[in-house]
Amino acid sequence: MARILIIDDDQDITDNLTMILEGIGHQITVKADTDHLLEDVRAVHPDLIILDIMMPEDSQAGFKAARLLNQDEAIGKIPVLILSAVNQRSKLSFGFSESDISTDFMPVEAFIEKPVEPKILIEKINSLLS
Repeated sequence: MARILIIDDDQDITDNLTMILEGIGHQITVKADTDHLLEDVRAVHPDLIILDIMMPEDSQAGFKAARLLNQDEAIGKIPVLILSAVNQRSKLSFGFSESDISTDFMPVEAFIEKPVEPKILIEKINSLLS
């Protein structure tokens, strides 16, 4: 199966994702921040990255990380799925969705709002890996 890198600071989320995804055969690596992002991604060689947006160090860390990943010639080819509760936790008067995916603002392949049903998550991951 696939190597998946989860970048999320919430251990409950990463534990649940790990249990679900390892249960269907994926190999999971967890990273709790975006420090040394490119180096860590190169070391893991993931087939897919699941990325949160809001981190303690920066409420936009995931957006910035997605742009940084996309700018790297090799890493930019790895599909990125944003899995975030940003719409629930932010005080913005608007929300984010898959319609916001763009090469400039949100250069990822998919966006799913937390919480997500495991079946929906697995279907999205399978489509991104195929």
